[in-house]
Amino acid sequence: MALVNHAKKEINAKIVYYGPEGSGKSTALGYLYSRIKPSLRGELRSMPAGDDKLLFFDFSPFEASLPNGYHLRLHIYTLTGSVSNPATWKMTLKGADGIMLLLNPDSRLLSENRESISRLRDLLAAYGVGLNETSAVLQCNDFGVESYVSEPSQIASGLDLADMTACHSNSISGAGLIEALTILSRQILEKVAVQEYPAEIETSPSCYPEETNLLEEAPPPFPLEIDDNSLPDDALKVTVQSQNVVHDAGVVRIPVEIALGDSRRSAVITVAIAIE
Repeated sequence: MALVNHAKKEINAKIVYYGPEGSGKSTALGYLYSRIKPSLRGELRSMPAGDDKLLFFDFSPFEASLPNGYHLRLHIYTLTGSVSNPATWKMTLKGADGIMLLLNPDSRLLSENRESISRLRDLLAAYGVGLNETSAVLQCNDFGVESYVSEPSQIASGLDLADMTACHSNSISGAGLIEALTILSRQILEKVAVQEYPAEIETSPSCYPEETNLLEEAPPPFPLEIDDNSLPDDALKVTVQSQNVVHDAGVVRIPVEIALGDSRRSAVITVAIAIE
């Protein structure tokens, strides 16, 4: 359960990125850390955990406080590479308020993914917790696959995770990583609000700033798709990163690069499509 200090109006929550070797956990943490404003994040640290290695950092998702002056601090953990001792995962998961479950949705890895989820259920059960009782998001991490074979909801159902929020992501380009973490953060805050803590801890979308308020300016991961020489230096340029457009259950997410002079920002346009 998230730790709430009402005197200091602080909410501290632990999130664990879990998944089999090669699912992109360390790459995802590295990308997220690189995009968070330095003023909002702690140090990205690595330390030995037995024969394994623990990677972690903490940060505030937004600069402004929540309604009534509360501040949220997220503590992000994962284990890197091949984990030799299952007990290391058990200790890492202790006290987790949210789990980001990363899996490669390649159909050839179905057996490996099922085994990983089964181990996760057993590890949580050791603490008397069920996976369905924990705030969790399934990230189908596609590693540059050009077209998705299945929708995330279909992949989740095939892994007996039909009730879990699922989305596509790409640890290499960063597509979907911030959106997934935002979803999981909201789930945690909602659970805080409905449990024993004061009702004034609100969790409406207004508590969350736009993504560009959170992120550092960074160069685009792909070349711009326009000829800079054809436009004035001070012209506003908007480029769609078409290779990272995601369509999921009637919602289209379109990554764009916005440039004005020497200033650049990345943003994601979300469009809901109503099918008559």
